[in-house]
Amino acid sequence: MIKRVNHKGQVTIFIIIAVLVIGMGITFFVFKDNLNLGKTSLEIEPIYTSILSCLESTSEEGINYVSLHGGYYKIPEEISISYITEEVPYYYLNSKKYIPSIQRVERELENYVYENLKLCLNFSSFEEQGFEIKEGDLLVSSDIKADKINIKANYPLAITKGEDTFRLREFKIEIILSVEKLRDASEEIVDLYYEKPGFVCLTCLEDVSSKYGVEAKATLLSDENVIWFSILDPGSELKWRFVVEQ
Repeated sequence: MIKRVNHKGQVTIFIIIAVLVIGMGITFFVFKDNLNLGKTSLEIEPIYTSILSCLESTSEEGINYVSLHGGYYKIPEEISISYITEEVPYYYLNSKKYIPSIQRVERELENYVYENLKLCLNFSSFEEQGFEIKEGDLLVSSDIKADKINIKANYPLAITKGEDTFRLREFKIEIILSVEKLRDASEEIVDLYYEKPGFVCLTCLEDVSSKYGVEAKATLLSDENVIWFSILDPGSELKWRFVVEQ
């Protein structure tokens, strides 16, 4: 018995295979710049590490700066007061409370990192090694938790060397600092002051200090008619400062 070979079916299969191979080839050349090739990945690791290091150092500087200025990177003019060379915010002025929410503090920190991150970055040494770095728009977000701060920078980069291109976008760090408790302790102190303006309850300061594990101090600046508050986290030496109208 002779079997008839279906040449038409075989040709159809070969055509399908050819189309798939051609399609895979086109896909590779179209998207090869987005592929995380191992060789390229190792080559750009120093660039990634450098950016991450800058993000960490800038964020730490920002946290310290914002804390020293009562939760602000740029204090609103209407509640700002300068004493010698220091600028701090009023948390109580004209019988009203002005305490930044934790969300406001997050935005202030984000603004600090956004405006100062690129001052830390220096791509010249990598460009001397033959890298071409194209930058996209920078976006910064922060999330303040009870005992840490998560900071993320969405920073699109296209890094090319020779025929290889690698793309980076997201950089994340976590900083173990208790900013939230400093802000919360400040709010409790101001709430107590609001009940009896012009009077600082020293035992209340001790109670707040004990509750939050901080060291709260008040100093009367008679020449400015304000009371200066300083709240220190002994574990990290992070300090939070603000004033209230006497």
